[in-house]
Amino acid sequence: MPAMIILFGDITNAFVYSDLDINITVIAAQLNKSEDYVNATLQDHMPGDFFTQVMRFGAGTAIIGGIQLLTGYVFVTCLNYAAEGQVHRIRTQFLRATMRQEMGWFDTHKTNDFASKVTEDLNKLQEGIGEKIGMFVFFFVTFIASLINAFVHGWELTLVIMSVFPLLGITSGIMAKIQSSLTSREMAEYAKAGSIAEEVMGGIRTVLAFGGQEKEVQRYESNLIHARAAGIKRGLFTGISMGLVWLIIYASYSIAFWYGTGLILESRYPNDGEYDPATLIVVFFSVLMGAMNMGQAAPFMEAFNIARGAAANVYEVLERPSLIDPYSEEGIRPKDTNGFIEFRDVHFSYPARPDVKVLQGLNLQVRPGQTVALVGSSGCGKSTCVQLMQRFYDPANGSVLLDSVPLREHNIGWLRDQVGVVGQEPVLFATTIENNIRYGRDGLSFDQVVAAAREANAHDFIMKMPKQYQTQVGERGSQMSGGQK
Repeated sequence: MPAMIILFGDITNAFVYSDLDINITVIAAQLNKSEDYVNATLQDHMPGDFFTQVMRFGAGTAIIGGIQLLTGYVFVTCLNYAAEGQVHRIRTQFLRATMRQEMGWFDTHKTNDFASKVTEDLNKLQEGIGEKIGMFVFFFVTFIASLINAFVHGWELTLVIMSVFPLLGITSGIMAKIQSSLTSREMAEYAKAGSIAEEVMGGIRTVLAFGGQEKEVQRYESNLIHARAAGIKRGLFTGISMGLVWLIIYASYSIAFWYGTGLILESRYPNDGEYDPATLIVVFFSVLMGAMNMGQAAPFMEAFNIARGAAANVYEVLERPSLIDPYSEEGIRPKDTNGFIEFRDVHFSYPARPDVKVLQGLNLQVRPGQTVALVGSSGCGKSTCVQLMQRFYDPANGSVLLDSVPLREHNIGWLRDQVGVVGQEPVLFATTIENNIRYGRDGLSFDQVVAAAREANAHDFIMKMPKQYQTQVGERGSQMSGGQK
């Protein structure tokens, strides 16, 4: 871009001095000098033959255009490829980091926000680390190069124009900070609204059964109101910031023309100063293009701030250490297990309800081969005991032991492999019956899958289905009856 401006300056001088050369007789009469003197003076300032300058200008612009075409294609392609790879990797890591968290974390966080983070937040992050980085770097480098070009050709005029730059920088910095804060708030509100929509879609049968459509729409809309208000505020500050930036830029243009014209007049014969039309054009357009490039870079700053807010939500999960890490390799893996389970003075309350004591000093022993039934009213802690055995949670006080060894000392993956559980609410995944039976045990043969189905009295009705064990069960087992699940 600075090279283009220099070419424009040279072609401007070529036009100006070519016109003066044609009217040399009139100019000599006005200056009261001989034509030979005026002609010699013009030859000292003329950049060369007029048509040579025109050819030079045309060839220069063509070469610069070709270079920009090639470099633009390369950097946009490379940056988008890199951003795609980075976000793909982050998506995988985010899912792994989420599944690494302990059950107490899920109790205190809305799991429906996961879909929002994986799609919206990571898409915004991708926008902030893709081609927009390259565009921002291009505009910023062009801004610096333009300023250097302006200082080289006319430092006085450049300094006058740049007198407004500190005000421009302060304004942009303040607005960027406000935008980042409002963006984070807006995304948080949209995540809440999105979780409601996902919850409704997941339980659509219940919603329709009770005629709750309008109620759910109103609940969703009430959450959108806060998101809309945050978005309006962000848009308002974005508009104000852009208006202020361009007001300052155009004010500098008016100063440039006023002061630059005076410098050219002072440089006229007989003063023989350094400012001519080409200098004014080069300095003015260098600062103009520099300012325009900074103005074009400003929206990218907003995209970076949005990406930073989105990344904060994602990396909060990525960087959080799990209190009960299922991927951990630590802990003992006994070769032989007797199966003696003991609850010793166990106190427990759920993280989401720390003030409600579920277990208060529970003492229980379950010996190998013994069948034990936990009987009690709803909410008394029967399922809680099973979850403590699986080490989904750790007791607040006391300990749960397996073969007289606290569960905390066992490897979590090994421990859960030793426990078989049939939950109160069967959970099926949107895949085949065979894959659902295989879940949790790798390396099973098909015969072993069939044997497991026979033991559960499920083989007969499975064989009556159109594709038998390859039948798709649908989302959350929607294609199967309650008994079949």
